Amino acid sequence: MTRTRVKVDTADLDLGMYVAQLDRSWLETPFLFQGFEVRDATEIDQLRHYCRHVYVDVVRSSMSADEIEARIKAVGDPAALTTEQRRQPDPKPTSLVRRVADKLARVDPTGTLDARLTGVRRYKTRVNTRKEAPQAAASYGSAVRVINTVLDQVRDGRAVDVETVREAVGPMIDSVLRNPDAMSWFVTLQKRDDYTYHHSIASSVWAVVLGRHLGFDRRSLDKLAIGGMLLDVGKARISAELLTKPGRLSQHEVDLMCQHVDFGLDMVRSSPGISRDILDMISSHHERHDGSGYPNGLAGADIPVYGRIAGIVDCYDAMVSTRPYAEARSSYDAIRELNKLADAQFQRELVEQFVQALGMFPTGSLVELNTGEVGIVIEQNRVRRLRPKVMLLLDTHKQPITRHVTLDLRKLSGDAINPKARWIDQGHEPGAFGIDPQDYFM
Repeated sequence: MTRTRVKVDTADLDLGMYVAQLDRSWLETPFLFQGFEVRDATEIDQLRHYCRHVYVDVVRSSMSADEIEARIKAVGDPAALTTEQRRQPDPKPTSLVRRVADKLARVDPTGTLDARLTGVRRYKTRVNTRKEAPQAAASYGSAVRVINTVLDQVRDGRAVDVETVREAVGPMIDSVLRNPDAMSWFVTLQKRDDYTYHHSIASSVWAVVLGRHLGFDRRSLDKLAIGGMLLDVGKARISAELLTKPGRLSQHEVDLMCQHVDFGLDMVRSSPGISRDILDMISSHHERHDGSGYPNGLAGADIPVYGRIAGIVDCYDAMVSTRPYAEARSSYDAIRELNKLADAQFQRELVEQFVQALGMFPTGSLVELNTGEVGIVIEQNRVRRLRPKVMLLLDTHKQPITRHVTLDLRKLSGDAINPKARWIDQGHEPGAFGIDPQDYFM
């Protein structure tokens, strides 16, 4: 029986094969559309540059299923290779220059060398969370002052000063690049007394954290940060009564609320320094993968990439924030909800990358261990996402711990048979157990 999807080494790709899945996220490659038929040698070269293997859909390929199966069997059997294939020279050994460059790339915190060598930028954490905490707090405070000024200006009918926003997000981006955990922790622990401006800043931070994880360059991170900051700028034209109304909105009120997207575009479209990608974030952050969003009902690949990112970060931050009509969820519950919405409201690959960037228990989350102890996640484990560092606040009897202990769960047993095993059992919403998380930010 012919398989509908087969794994093919990129060295064995041929024209007419329909590539349905990669060995990595689509967003880590130039192929922003999920699935395409290989039509020229350039596409094959690009696939070989970024991937070791892909999954070919034999039904959607113009090359017949029998031809694809035969080719896979042929390349797996040296005796079946063609004369031309036999003449291919053995790969050259890695040069000394390349080996040295590879070693330098591993210690380059900017990821620039890695990007040039492999095509994928991987940033490295430069400082620990404790050292970065003051810089994260200072850059957040500066951003608060700027977004307040921007919102006041647009309420007075003035244009959005994009350059001022750009200057405000610069230090936040720098902080995230040095250590994403510090800024993530600080944003998570903020009290949301004014949802509008905290949400603007948080959306900006989450977009940069995801962009860093995906290897976006600095210019692209600038656009993500500015776009995230301006996602809801159009709400400045919505009445405060409607924005703060508790309970269910009428259909008329929903229609009025949805206009904030068009209002926002009108405010920034003519601003100097605004880019197409920033406009895409504002216009598309309420579009949904299945076409159920607004204002244009876009679906799938028709939603710009920056818009897809904006939709996820906007939704996540809304879920972890207290709003007039809903209580804040724990970060863990919000991440679980995003996973449920994958392939429906959001692109699955992008959700997976967002979860990897933040962790299943994001930095700043209040969590409870299997022992009953309660603590705050203070640093992610980039390899084992369920085993972060946790600062304990309450003991097994839920009593305050006078001297806070930091546990690196990666170094502890997670085997239930081991009596000393520790693992995170569940996440809790901010304020659980009477804990004010802000009191514990380094």
